[in-house]
Amino acid sequence: MQRLSGRRASSLRTEASSWSGLLTMARKRSSRTTFFFLSLPFVAAFTFFAPLPSLSSLSPPLPASSPIRVIGQKFEIKNDKFWKDGQPFQIIGGDLHYFRVHPEYWEDRLLRAKALGLNTIQTYVPWNLHEPRPGKLVFEGIADIVAFLKLCQKLDFLVMLRPGPYICGGEL
Repeated sequence: MQRLSGRRASSLRTEASSWSGLLTMARKRSSRTTFFFLSLPFVAAFTFFAPLPSLSSLSPPLPASSPIRVIGQKFEIKNDKFWKDGQPFQIIGGDLHYFRVHPEYWEDRLLRAKALGLNTIQTYVPWNLHEPRPGKLVFEGIADIVAFLKLCQKLDFLVMLRPGPYICGGEL
């Protein structure tokens, strides 16, 4: 068996002690944190693999004709902070693409996002979905953005809209 030089043996001992320190830290992590990180792939999988309907699907129960009312809300950026209604505000957001989730699952997915601590939903607006042919506009079923935005408002989410024909640098 080959004998290790003093420097190499010392290096291996240091590496072994740092690994044991990492393992000790990993064991100390709370079970809630572990559960959270272990459940994320399942939440993502259920959201991603939800069945997609045709454009003629029924809309969620929110009526599309009721007006959206905004009463005395203010959002601004000053002193390198976000401020909402005069209070410092931290955006904790996630993406939920309304056109990739069946409308009957929108509320469920938004409530799950709320349970994870999110206060902001980001979504793209794929214009080629809303105007498949020049002059033909579609705003029903999975394309009912008004109903999606009203549901976000009902659940007290801020929404960051990303309109356009391009999503993530490519045309959808």
